[in-house]
Amino acid sequence: MPACSRCLVEVSPGTALCPRCGAAIRPPVISRPTPKRVRKSRQRLNVLNRNDWVLGPAALVLLVSFWLPWYSIGPISVDGLSAHGWLGIAVLDSAVLVLYVLIIAFGLGDLAVQGRMSKDQLLAVITGVNLALVALGFLLKPAGFSWSWGAFLALAAAAMAFLPFGVPLIRAQRRR
Repeated sequence: MPACSRCLVEVSPGTALCPRCGAAIRPPVISRPTPKRVRKSRQRLNVLNRNDWVLGPAALVLLVSFWLPWYSIGPISVDGLSAHGWLGIAVLDSAVLVLYVLIIAFGLGDLAVQGRMSKDQLLAVITGVNLALVALGFLLKPAGFSWSWGAFLALAAAAMAFLPFGVPLIRAQRRR
């Protein structure tokens, strides 16, 4: 039942003025059902753009591929890090890229405050360094060994991570 806000006399629904004090009666507030909320995980994934959707899985596959067999000779196989210790730089870069995508997905922030390079330029440099290191490691196979499937997977993953950021940057440089 609605009531007068001034004298607290109950009045019948639809009454505009209080019969006792003449104050205006406000209509009762009807609670509306709350709209169905989108789950937080879905909201987080909607934050990622197309480039992040390519970069994240490619960087993760690249990160794992460093411990897969890159070279083999008969039953013996060697992973990329054992053959080329300097691929540790690419491991660190790949870990940074995976963490970057996770930070964006969970809404914890973005890359540091804009400096001399844009975010896309910085990601193009990091993924380009990875591609160069993996290509160098692919080409410098140990004598007597043949390539194994891990080297091909690493090369493909490094190229996939570089494409969304490197190709637009290269096209922009050619237009100048």
